[in-house]
Parts: sequence; structure tokens; C-alpha cells
Amino acid sequence: MSESHIKWAVSRLSSTGYQIRSSSPDVIQDNPWSTVYRFETNKGFVFLKTMPKKLSIEAEIIAILRKKFNAPVPRIIASDQDLCCFLMQDAGIKLHDYFKENFQSKIFIKAMQDYAALQMSSHNKTQVFLDMGVPDWRLEKLPDLYANFIAHDKLLLEDGLNSEELTKLKKLEPRFISICEKISNYKVVDTFGHADFHDKNILVDSCTNETTIIDLGEVVITHPFFSLHNCLHMATENFSLSSEEDQMIRYESLKPWLAWETQENLLEVMALINQCWSIHAVLGELRLMNSVEQSSFNKLHRQGRLARKLRYWLNQ
Repeated sequence: MSESHIKWAVSRLSSTGYQIRSSSPDVIQDNPWSTVYRFETNKGFVFLKTMPKKLSIEAEIIAILRKKFNAPVPRIIASDQDLCCFLMQDAGIKLHDYFKENFQSKIFIKAMQDYAALQMSSHNKTQVFLDMGVPDWRLEKLPDLYANFIAHDKLLLEDGLNSEELTKLKKLEPRFISICEKISNYKVVDTFGHADFHDKNILVDSCTNETTIIDLGEVVITHPFFSLHNCLHMATENFSLSSEEDQMIRYESLKPWLAWETQENLLEVMALINQCWSIHAVLGELRLMNSVEQSSFNKLHRQGRLARKLRYWLNQ
């Protein structure tokens, strides 16, 4: 537990009218790229999140999303850029936990459509995020990002790829470029996107069914269907959805985008995204790994986090 973060949180909460039940909060998440503590107060639960410097723009991103886009994001109580932390109000439980007993497609689809509305409203305002330091993963940039990470032979071999797979990965570079070019021919353009969008990063208020997107330190500017596909893929796996349920949810989640493209074209884009989305996921893993201290990096890069995702691409 970081004493400086806890002292700061207790001080800020006390000065803004919160009565804290205990100055020793519960640790509800602890990994190399973030730690989340929970305080019990007279106004309900309050969460303190700490993160590495390279991911510390999260509070600023949340503020802009709420102010400029009226987005379904956490309500920030206070933040400290020097300490790389912020306090936020409780917004419910994770969809992943809420749906354990009973998957509710209406709530999930509403979350997907609300997220799509946010993405669509940001398509002509992406420079706001780029100026903040949000990574630029637009379609035109992805081939260079691919070329950069496949050049790190030692990193990829130590993570679990063999030399034959590494050679194949390099031979597939022109194919990746071709897919990105094909996607860019459609009318769905690059927008704000969550690089790790799935049911564990969406909260739901069990009383109102309103959803909130969290872990926004991992946002990028990229094609919106990478995050959409990731969330749909994870939901199908996590909740063992049938092919019929998966198809229905996919169609409903794409409905907002009919303002930009025909349904046939949207499905074609999703099919292209399906071929290369794991590359996008690898970029997300690399970003997290590169945000942590060297000791944590050394542990993470030998766990197969990259190799597992790259094999999805290699085996197609």
C-alpha cells in the first residue's frame, strides 16, 4: 500500500465532505499497471486508482469525455498528476460479474450502442486526444507499428514464439498492410477507442441498468471496430453465447453505424477486423508492458501475453 496515495486520498475526501469509515481501504485490484483501493464513506464507496506515469492521463481523459461528450464515464472527485492517482465515485459492478448468473442482452447491447455514440461523436475531434498524448493508432499508422514490434526478435522469442513463427510473422507484413488499406476504403473512420474494451471494463448500476466505461488510461485513436470486435469476442467467450445470440448482438451493436455505412458493408469491415484484431490487442499488451517498471516488465514479457495473441493471427 502506498502511504502517500492513501494520505492524499484521506485528506481530499475529508476536505470535500466525505466521512471515511476507515483510513485503511480495501485493495480490490493490484497489478503492475494499476492499483485500485476502495474506501467506505457516508456517501457510498469511493475508489482510489494509482497508475504508472505513462498511463497517468486517465483522469484528464475522463474529464474531457464527461465535459465535451457527456460520456458514460466515472465521476472524478479529485486527482493528482504528480502522484499519478485519482478518486472516483462508485458506479456499480462489472458487467462480467453482473452477468454471471444471467446474461442480459438488452443491457449489453445498450452499452455497445452508447459506446458507439461516443465514438461517432469523437470522429472529428480526435486531435483533442492526440494533443493530450493519447497514442495514434490510426489505420495509416498501424503498418509502421506492426513493422516496429516484429523487429524485436528477442522480445518475441522470449515471450514464447519460435523462430518459424517469427519468420512467418514477418512474411505476413504485406497482408496486414493490405487489410488496413481495405478497411480504410469504407466510410467508418478512425475515432476515440478503448484498447481494452470488454465486459470487465464496463460497470453497471443494478438499480438503473446504466453502464459506465472504466480503465480509460488505455484509450487510443484508432478504427472503432477494433474495440467493438474485442468486446463482442470476449462476451461470446465469457458467457458461452450461442452463434444465434452472438449474431443478434453483433447486428444490434452495429445499428448506430448504419448512419455511416450499409449493413452489408459494416459486416464486411467486421470480417476484415476479425482477421487482424489480435495485432491491435498485441499493441495494447506492449503499451501496458512498456508503462511499468523494468522488474515488472521482465516478468510480464515471459508469460506468453504476446505469443498467444500473435498465434491467432498466424493461424488464420
